[in-house]
Amino acid sequence: MTLGTGSTTRESNARAPIGRFFKIHTEIRRNQYPNCTNLSKKLGVTKKTIQRDITYMQNELDLPLVYDKSRHGYFYNKAVQDFPMFKATSEDIVALFLARKALEPLKGTPLEAQLGQSFRQIAASMQGQVIFRWTDLDQAFSIKEPGVTIADVRLFEKITDAVLKGHEIRFDYKKLGARKKESRHLQPYHLTEVDGGWYVVGFDLKRQAKRTFAFQRITGMQLLKSKRFVRPDDFELSEHLSGFGVWENTKADGGKYKIRIRFSGWAAQLVSERRWHPSQYITRKNKDGSLIELSLELGNLKEVTRWILSWGGQAKVLAPKELKAAVKKEVAQMVKNCG
Repeated sequence: MTLGTGSTTRESNARAPIGRFFKIHTEIRRNQYPNCTNLSKKLGVTKKTIQRDITYMQNELDLPLVYDKSRHGYFYNKAVQDFPMFKATSEDIVALFLARKALEPLKGTPLEAQLGQSFRQIAASMQGQVIFRWTDLDQAFSIKEPGVTIADVRLFEKITDAVLKGHEIRFDYKKLGARKKESRHLQPYHLTEVDGGWYVVGFDLKRQAKRTFAFQRITGMQLLKSKRFVRPDDFELSEHLSGFGVWENTKADGGKYKIRIRFSGWAAQLVSERRWHPSQYITRKNKDGSLIELSLELGNLKEVTRWILSWGGQAKVLAPKELKAAVKKEVAQMVKNCG
């Protein structure tokens, strides 16, 4: 598969492969001010090779690379949104989607981690429009994903095309718990994968608010090529999806719930081995780590409620009171159902 629109010769690619270009670009975008010395060490090549790479990026890729003498490193003196050689088409992303599915049997192997990094690097070049999350669920929580159908691929391709090209879309959508489908009109900003499920995030024109939609509940998708939009520069996925998964912030004041959960026994060990959320903080309550406290800040309690229930009696909610009530309600209903 070829990703890119840059015209490069075989000689140029051999002298300055895409991997090094992208690494240099990433370091600069992170305001690391890299130079030939530290880049040569990180990438395992000579300083002369790095200098040729930088010259190529300046002259052939027209990137505004400038050396800052005071910081002893390179930076962009103009805004650079994406990397020129990684302009992906919807067909490219569909190919990634299919490859991602085909490689499921590799889950848990060293090759999975290596390929996962490749997916993340490619996705990082797409201006934050697409996220491939190479899930690493523990065996106790793994699921067997269904096969990919032709309908899945076509829907994925249409929505990807809309995100990349800024086309509005219309579709019918059945919310969880709803009896009927509803017509929706969306400006799709972003695609994201969470635990094997795909979601599109965008601005719902009927509700005049940002919303998240699961692919599997979308039907009758129409690509409105005559209706274009520009994604807001200030759109941040992390601000929209402030819950434990894909649910939007539902707290009345727009803030976050300060969550504290105590785990004991085997659950304490498993929880402490994973990064469940960017805001998490784990405190050991005893020397052997068999009792811990997990702190989180979330804008939605739905998914974290189900997650807590999955740990059974090894989990105890300490705060907030809303989460305590939600867990108690679910447990009471489960007891009633088993009665």
